[in-house]
Amino acid sequence: MTSGGRIVFGLIFILFGIFPMLAAFDIGPLGVRDINGPPWIGFVAGGTFVVAGIAIMSPNTLISKIMGFLILVGLAAISNWIAFGVGERVCSSNIDLFGFMDSSEHSDLACRIPFGLGAVMMNAIFLHISVSSIQKMLGGPPTLQRTRKVTEWGMWLSISPILLPLILFLILSSAFEALKTKIQTGDWPRNTKFIDRQKRKGFLKPCLEEKVEQSKHPKS
Repeated sequence: MTSGGRIVFGLIFILFGIFPMLAAFDIGPLGVRDINGPPWIGFVAGGTFVVAGIAIMSPNTLISKIMGFLILVGLAAISNWIAFGVGERVCSSNIDLFGFMDSSEHSDLACRIPFGLGAVMMNAIFLHISVSSIQKMLGGPPTLQRTRKVTEWGMWLSISPILLPLILFLILSSAFEALKTKIQTGDWPRNTKFIDRQKRKGFLKPCLEEKVEQSKHPKS
């Protein structure tokens, strides 16, 4: 993206973020009554857009990283309030499946659970990035190295409810495609490019190379 394009997109994000921020102080076309929660939610939500706009416009990598960290903090704060804050929660969802639209509202627990998973994930990522940054600034002390490993495992554990089903879906999808190829052609699919690369590197044993060649060029 050109520098002009970054500036335009950045200003659009900032423009969308200013109004919720002003609404937190009951200024502008929006007011406190339009915020579905305490005023600070509007300020943080709008601030997240403003920070994202600054990150888009900035060519400086360090500034972009700082802005990215602030975006993570903002999203974590909102997710934690929705999941664990006081008061009843009401969420709406829209599902579009094969042209069939379904809109429904969910209250309290059904609303808190998905945001709770998101909050735990955001918190784990926040802790890991914080500890890693502090360790880097201090020159990598061993104590923080162990703490960083703990936060890293915590981060992966928090992502696992999303990551594991995704991995399972990819495995089943690949298995289905392989079985489909087997039924249609009579042979299991082979990644010939990968096999050739391994042969050039000498990772394939001679017997395996011979079997691969025979399968590629069967005798008549």
